[in-house]
Parts: sequence; structure tokens; C-alpha cells
Amino acid sequence: MHGEYKMPGGKLVVADLEVRDDKLTRVRISGDFFLEPDSTLTLIDVALEGLPASAGDKHHAA
Repeated sequence: MHGEYKMPGGKLVVADLEVRDDKLTRVRISGDFFLEPDSTLTLIDVALEGLPASAGDKHHAA
């Protein structure tokens, strides 16, 4: 799956992932933004990996 979101005047956020057995896999978040330290984006990808794909926003935000 591939998704992109850009708020008018804001930064682009891109999500690439697969869903297998109702779990998020191969998660990669990217875009035209920077995070410090550089490893933060990898930590976000890892945190999303394995979450239920069918869970609501409240579950993913926790």
C-alpha cells in the first residue's frame, strides 16, 4: 500500500507498507521533512511494524 498526505503549505508525509494476516508489515514512513536524531524515523517504522491493520486510530496513537 502507498499513501501520501500534504497539508496546504505543509510537509509531505508518505507511508508505504504491506498488510499480512491483518498486521502492518514492511512499514516505511518518509517525506519532505527532517527528524532529529536521524534514527527517529527508523524507530517510528519499527513501532508501527506488527500493529493490527484493523485497529482504530486510538490504538495506533497509543
